[in-house]
Amino acid sequence: MAYAECRDGSIAVQTVWTEKELIKQVPGSRWNPDSRDWELPLTWASCVTARGVFPDLRVGPELARWAWEDFHGRVEPVTAVRELLEPVVADPARDAHGLRRFQEVDVEFMRLGGSVLLANDMGLGKTISVLTALRRLGRERALPALVICPNSTKTAWEKHARNWYPDARPYVVHGGAAGRRKILAAAAENPRALVIINLESVRLFSRLTGFGSIRLARCRACDSRGEEGLTASRCEVHPKELNGFGFQTVVLDEAHRIKEPSSKQTRACWAVGHDPSVQRRWALTGTPIANHVGDLWSVMHFVAPTEYPVKGKFVDRYALQSWNPFGGLDIVGVNPHAREEFYKILDPRFRRLTKAEVLDLPPKIRSQRWVDMSAKQKRAYDDLAAGALTVLENGQVLVAPGNLDASIRLLQLASSYCDVEWIERPLTVHAKCKCYASGLDRHAERCPLRLKMILTLREPSPKLDALEEVHDELGPRQYVVSAMHRKLIELAAARYEKRKIPFGLITGPVGEYERERVRERFIAGELQVIMFTLAAGGTGLDGLQVCDTMVRLQRSWSMIDNFQAEDRYYRIGSEVHDSVHLIDIVTRGTTEETEQMPRLLEKSERLDEITRDRARLAAADARRAELDAEYDLIVNSDLGVP
Repeated sequence: MAYAECRDGSIAVQTVWTEKELIKQVPGSRWNPDSRDWELPLTWASCVTARGVFPDLRVGPELARWAWEDFHGRVEPVTAVRELLEPVVADPARDAHGLRRFQEVDVEFMRLGGSVLLANDMGLGKTISVLTALRRLGRERALPALVICPNSTKTAWEKHARNWYPDARPYVVHGGAAGRRKILAAAAENPRALVIINLESVRLFSRLTGFGSIRLARCRACDSRGEEGLTASRCEVHPKELNGFGFQTVVLDEAHRIKEPSSKQTRACWAVGHDPSVQRRWALTGTPIANHVGDLWSVMHFVAPTEYPVKGKFVDRYALQSWNPFGGLDIVGVNPHAREEFYKILDPRFRRLTKAEVLDLPPKIRSQRWVDMSAKQKRAYDDLAAGALTVLENGQVLVAPGNLDASIRLLQLASSYCDVEWIERPLTVHAKCKCYASGLDRHAERCPLRLKMILTLREPSPKLDALEEVHDELGPRQYVVSAMHRKLIELAAARYEKRKIPFGLITGPVGEYERERVRERFIAGELQVIMFTLAAGGTGLDGLQVCDTMVRLQRSWSMIDNFQAEDRYYRIGSEVHDSVHLIDIVTRGTTEETEQMPRLLEKSERLDEITRDRARLAAADARRAELDAEYDLIVNSDLGVP
């Protein structure tokens, strides 16, 4: 029978030889050859998992006392708060600050929980809750603080910080490399600094942590056997501006973007968040997983690294896996045998509210417009789907050499016809080839594939025909239009410009200040339509709740991107409408109907395993009939039923 006791800041577990494989199931377990027993991290998660692995586990008095104190001092109070919609004691002085009642509970949850994941639905004011929680912690405990967010939301964070935490001094990291370093240097001198930086830039100003067998690039200053000639700026273990800064709080907005643990931006966020000075880490996202429960580990490792130390063991114990047609294992859900244990570990650091629980929002009415491809569009689509290439009207060949290329090209052809242009690549593109050092002639001979394909969407587009019909039906009402591909948005813009319809564009080439100007004009009623791509406007685009209709020309394969785009106009402030409308324009008989919709539904069901939205709302009997009706609409539309 296994025996566990505290020892030097860890849990020592003594087992017999027949229990060796059982103790290995506990994440973070390792054999100590000196004491000849197993060591576990001293965490609540280790206690819960060890009890699940060894139902008859004997516990020593020191460990029993520690577990009792942690449960009654942190786990129990946080668990009691996380389900509340309103604070137990109303405080009119706090209400005067403009917070909603559930946001007051959010603040209390973050205060009690320390490092937590706030997974409230999009549009419920997580930014304001975080800034209020920082303010109430006090300058000495909260600052300096770091906010890591998408590039499109940096300006919004700065504005909210000036309103909700005026005692902090926001520093928005932008500009060129020299300018950003200058901003960080100035922030380091200010103990009231609130540094706001985009996620993609973190790895440029932080060292990286390791993951698995990934080798970190080291310079000679860090390792005598490091890479010769590697500069400190390119060294992945060299401390940089964000390391040792002294942050007490690190906030990670849209935390689902670090779901891939091998990516450099994820490991840079870990390095900054796990700095010894950091007292609390707050992760924010309305969609904690993108595909399956395995995506959650990377976020929770940022929040609580000692409770989620190893991804492999986390997946083995808590993920339900199934063989795929290629002989590999896919994660298809939460392991039903360890489900309750998983929730016991997750819940003390996880809070989730939906709009249906806390807001009296109007019903969302979903409808679809089915369109058919033109003759030449259908011929090109069918050829590409059958043989990975097609000859277009201008005689050029459109190819899709891989599955990813094919899915992108088929979605583009389902939206409109296209032209292709093949151009010759400069030889310098291949300068890293081994044969390049032998001379350009030999390089050109051995690397003959020097052509690059440029695809441009063009008319005809049945989706844009349907969009114009929708516009005529809506009349003077304001609405938003979203799509995956910028070229399709630009085609729609050309039609609107021809008809002299006042509109604004938010796409990749549009600068930050021009985007803000478009948003302000739309809110003021000067523009009838905003058109945006999911990449440029899917996050951080606030204020669109002045309208009640979205027309979606294309959907992303990413469930998160689709949810984020929908919640641009369906959030706090939408209460002024009787109903809101989401109009999907879908091309019949294409991959949109047969593959994309069912896949997105499957992902949404896996998300519900983590959030447990429907079960919680059903238990509270919160607008159950309306929820079921909406769910039926989603199922029918996602299965491609006209």
